Amino acid sequence: MAQEKQAQVRGLSISVIVPTGALWALPPIAFLLVGDLTRALLAAVLLIGLLVVYAKVVVGHISGSGLGRHRTQIFALFATVVYGSFTFLGSTWVYTPLIVGTAALLLLRLWVAVGVLLLVTVIEFPLTLALGESSGAVAVQNSAAVLVASVVAAGIVHYARFVLELRQVRAILAELAVDQDRLRMAGQLHDLLGQTLASIRLKTEVALALVDRDRQRALHEVEATVLIASEAREEIGDVVAARRSLDLGAELSAAVALIELTGARCDLRLGISEIDEENGDALAWIVREAATNIVKHSDARTCLIDLDSVSERVHLVVRNDGIRHVPKSRGSGLAGLTQRVDRLGGELHTDLNGVDCFELRVWLPAIPDQERVITIDSCSAG
Repeated sequence: MAQEKQAQVRGLSISVIVPTGALWALPPIAFLLVGDLTRALLAAVLLIGLLVVYAKVVVGHISGSGLGRHRTQIFALFATVVYGSFTFLGSTWVYTPLIVGTAALLLLRLWVAVGVLLLVTVIEFPLTLALGESSGAVAVQNSAAVLVASVVAAGIVHYARFVLELRQVRAILAELAVDQDRLRMAGQLHDLLGQTLASIRLKTEVALALVDRDRQRALHEVEATVLIASEAREEIGDVVAARRSLDLGAELSAAVALIELTGARCDLRLGISEIDEENGDALAWIVREAATNIVKHSDARTCLIDLDSVSERVHLVVRNDGIRHVPKSRGSGLAGLTQRVDRLGGELHTDLNGVDCFELRVWLPAIPDQERVITIDSCSAG
């Protein structure tokens, strides 16, 4: 989990720092265009140094670790380098105070940062007039540009942190779904074992009481105890193997709710109203596993769950975008579902669909036993 978070922080930080570095490269490029190699080199060295420090600020902000008590010193470094370089770099350096404004919003307390940003914006006006022959209108435009650029740059970093937190919430939701299933299984085992052990204890006590008076009845009670234990073993096997029946309509409804809780849009399409109980049980487990994987392993924005009957076969499609990586192998969850589908004579396929879309398709033979047909409640499912 920690390694996955570090990888996400690294990826988000790179997505912020790379365009920022491209923007900061404009002053050195401007000096190169006018043939001033000395100032181009000086500007490049200063901005590369600031970008290295800025990268640490971005990583700390996105990860939530921060920079501790060094925040003020780091901000002072940005302000000193930016404003101290105007003497050497002149009007080409005029927009770099946005670095100071951005740093203030990322490093300082909110009320202090807002005050600093307003001060940077106000100073930009006389600074622009002092550096050249610009008019008052141009000076006002520069001030507004620095203000807006600072807010946008800091907003991008805040957004990256929000994306990371959203991914963590999705992972937690997936874990909660798994924990809920475990609690359900634990509750079933508790009820089953409690009743079974009570019966075994009662039968054993009766057998012990009769062993000296009526050996035949005692033997009968012991045989009954063995039968209870055998039945309990089979029932426990059913629970552990997850063969207890699920309600397909309820699972479809729960899957849509879980996916949309992450902010994604889930489109549920039902083209079938009745389904064989055994097929419905298998599809319910597949829908549950698919929804959990979407929340846990993707940044889905849209999702489709389509259940229909095609050519006398039941067809389920679960498709989502926003996959973060392509699984190298099937996990134990999909492997277990594949075995369940195979036992029913069906097929389960997973594949990429487009650039970042993942698709799961299931085909099951639609040969319902009329005594075991269930109705899918489209209201509860959608």
